[in-house]
Amino acid sequence: MKDEFEFSPTQIEWDKRHADILQSFLYLLDQNNIRYLILKNDNGLPFKNFSKDVDIVIEPGQYKKAANLLHFAYKTGGITHYKVNKFERLRCWYGFNVETRLAIHIDLLEGFLHKGFEMFPFEEMYRHSYKNSNGVCVLDDVYGSLLLLLHSTICYHHIKEKYVKQISLEYNRSKLEINNIICKLFPPKASAKLIQLLEKEDYKTIANNGRWFSHQSKKRIFLKRPIFTICNICDFLWEKIQRIIVNKKKYNMFLSVHAPDGTGKTTFIQTLAEQLGFFFVCNAEDLVKIYHFRPTLFPNLGAAAEKMRVMKQDKNFTVPHRAKPANFLFSLGRMAYYWLDYLIGMPLILRKNAKFDKITIFDRYIYDFLVDPYRTRIKLPYWIRRTFTRLVKQPKILFILNAPADVIYARKQELKKEEIERQLIEFRKLSQLGERVHILDATRTPKEIAHEAIMIIISSFAQKI
Repeated sequence: MKDEFEFSPTQIEWDKRHADILQSFLYLLDQNNIRYLILKNDNGLPFKNFSKDVDIVIEPGQYKKAANLLHFAYKTGGITHYKVNKFERLRCWYGFNVETRLAIHIDLLEGFLHKGFEMFPFEEMYRHSYKNSNGVCVLDDVYGSLLLLLHSTICYHHIKEKYVKQISLEYNRSKLEINNIICKLFPPKASAKLIQLLEKEDYKTIANNGRWFSHQSKKRIFLKRPIFTICNICDFLWEKIQRIIVNKKKYNMFLSVHAPDGTGKTTFIQTLAEQLGFFFVCNAEDLVKIYHFRPTLFPNLGAAAEKMRVMKQDKNFTVPHRAKPANFLFSLGRMAYYWLDYLIGMPLILRKNAKFDKITIFDRYIYDFLVDPYRTRIKLPYWIRRTFTRLVKQPKILFILNAPADVIYARKQELKKEEIERQLIEFRKLSQLGERVHILDATRTPKEIAHEAIMIIISSFAQKI
C-alpha cells in the first residue's frame, strides 16, 4: 500500500559550514593533483548552492584518494556520520550532524556513465572546463548545455522548462561547435535528426525519443570502445544483481513504527519522513516509502470473501475489535494467509525500494499479531504467533511510541483504557527482540521524538566519521 502522506517540500540549506567543507575538499583535490570539474548549477559555488547536491566528476582511477580527502573534509567540517550510496561509478556521499543540524550531499563521479556506456569521457569534459571567478573548475557553457540536454533526454526522457531555455540560448550561440560534438556522439542518422530538432527547438520530441537516442548513442560508444564498455556493463549488471536479486541488507533501510491507536504514530511518521528528507537533502516523497501494517500483496480476507460473494465485508474500521476471534483452525488459516503476504510481499517491496535507495517505513508490522491478534480475529498461543513473526523479513529498527494510557485515551477513544494499558505492556515486551527496538517517549512534541529517532537511524544506517 503506497503512503498517502502529503509532505512539505524540503528546505535545502547551504551556509558557511557547507561552503567551508566544499572549499576544503576542492583545495585538497588541487593539492593532490586530482583533476576534477563540477557539473550543473555551479553558479555561486562554493559560497552559494542552488541545487540539492554538488556533482563533482573526478578523473578515473582517483576515487580512493578523492574519497579519503572528502572524508577528511567532512570530519574537519563538523560532520559526525556519513553514508555512501554507489550507482555504477557514481558515489553519493551524504554527511550528517544531527546535533548541529548539518546535512550535505556531494556526488563523486568517475566519468559519466549510463548503464555501463560512457557517453562523456572525462578527458573530453576536462578539455571543456575552466576555473570560474571563485576558482572552481566547471564545464564551459557549450559542453554544459549539451550534457544537460542529453542527460535529461537519455536518462529521464524529459527536459525541464528552465533547462530548455538554457540549452536553446547556448545552441543558438554556439551552433557549429555543438553540432560537431553531436556528430561525434551519435551515428549519422541520429545526429542529423537531433540537429534538425534542435534547429526547430522541438525539445518535446527530443525528450519523447529519448530511448531511441539512447540506443543510437550506445551503438556508437560500443563500436568505439567494446572491451571497456563490456567491462562497465558487467559492473552495472553485477550491482543490479546485488541490489535487486540478492538484495543485500546494506541496501535495505527498513524500519517500523508501533503504538496503540491514539499515540500519534501518523504525526510522528510524517515528521520523521520530513526530517529524513532534510538530512538526506531531498524531498521526503522521493526518499521515503510508507506502508501500513502489511505488504497487501494479498487482499484483506474480508475483501476477498466479499469479492467471492461468500460474505459481505465489515468496513467499520473505527472499532478494531468489532468481530469475535475465529476458532483455532480458522485462526491458524488466517495467520498463515497474512504470514504468506509478508513472506512473499516484503522481498518484493525491499527489492523495489533498494533499486534507488529508498527508506522503507511500516506503520505497524507483523508484530501486531503478538500485541493485538484480536484486531485480525486471530486467537492462537503466543508461541505460534511468535514463530510466524520470526520467519519473515525483519526491520533494522523498531520504534515503539510510549505514553501513559490516560494520555492516549484522551486523544482517541477507539479502544478502552484497559485495552490500551494491556497493549502498552505487550509493546514493551517487544524489547525482547534486542537492540533494534527503541522505545520513544510520545508525550513530547513530534519534532522532539523525530529528533531522537533521526539520531538512532543515522547511527544504525550510516558510518561514524
